[in-house]
Amino acid sequence: MALKITEFFGFAPLDSAAAPFISGLKCPFVGDKCIKPTLGACAVEPLELAEPVMCCPNRMYGENFLALKDLAEEAFGAGCTLIKPSEAQERIAGLGAALTGNEIVVFGKYWGKELPLPRPKGKGARSASTYYVDWVLARLNAAGELSEIIAVEVQTIDTTGSYRDQAETFFDGKPFTGGSTRSPEFSNAGMNWENVNKRILPQLIYKGHVLRREDLCKKGLFFVCPKQVYDRIRDRLGGHLHDYKPGQGTITFRSYELGPQGASGTHRAMTLHGQFTTTVDQVALAFTSPMNLPDADVYAAAINKALAI
Repeated sequence: MALKITEFFGFAPLDSAAAPFISGLKCPFVGDKCIKPTLGACAVEPLELAEPVMCCPNRMYGENFLALKDLAEEAFGAGCTLIKPSEAQERIAGLGAALTGNEIVVFGKYWGKELPLPRPKGKGARSASTYYVDWVLARLNAAGELSEIIAVEVQTIDTTGSYRDQAETFFDGKPFTGGSTRSPEFSNAGMNWENVNKRILPQLIYKGHVLRREDLCKKGLFFVCPKQVYDRIRDRLGGHLHDYKPGQGTITFRSYELGPQGASGTHRAMTLHGQFTTTVDQVALAFTSPMNLPDADVYAAAINKALAI
């Protein structure tokens, strides 16, 4: 278990272009405060993968929210325009440019208004945070009426252990060489892949069921994540899911990856890696009845081996 920071406040560690973002503790991808200011890591490289893994959700909004723009065109067709809720209100009131029917209103953080939703019913409603999604993209027709919506969840991956030692040396403007003798550039931290099983998939199943009850959510739930999380999800679900077109009651998994490090002062390019769509029911069944199980009696074999029987 070991990893190293490959993007520090948006750039390669010690790249001078990161200096104003480091001093202001700002994120270069959303133009706001860094949400992990004591670490500053946008992407890390696990020793066993030897490729960058996006570990901060805001990194997924690189290239001026490319992932949301891609999704809008995927769901609503080419030529759509993303606008803030405040701009939509002005246009509906006749105070701005006329609506064309290609406007997509973005509800979410950094776009002016997050969408308030009522709490779920029942005794456990107070703690039911899984009711919410990160983004709702709402299409308006030329009359300003709501015609269709999609919901978007964005997840990266958490880490285990700590790489704070690296961050501290980068804040001091020095290279990190304090790791193990085998890998001095790496801290003793790792990726929390088990979160795919414990948190990500259960939340997606729940939210998928909520959204299938929305008449205007005609293409279901979209889940945007790094390539490595996408690969883990496909492995966990067993690779036997039927493919569907986006529709009510579907979940579309959509992943991005980072390209190689470019010249100093540049960000790594973020490109689409893969996509597949299946139903909420297919995901729930595969999650609770996995097909990729180990051989029978593996525990007994391991005990016998440990005892040399």
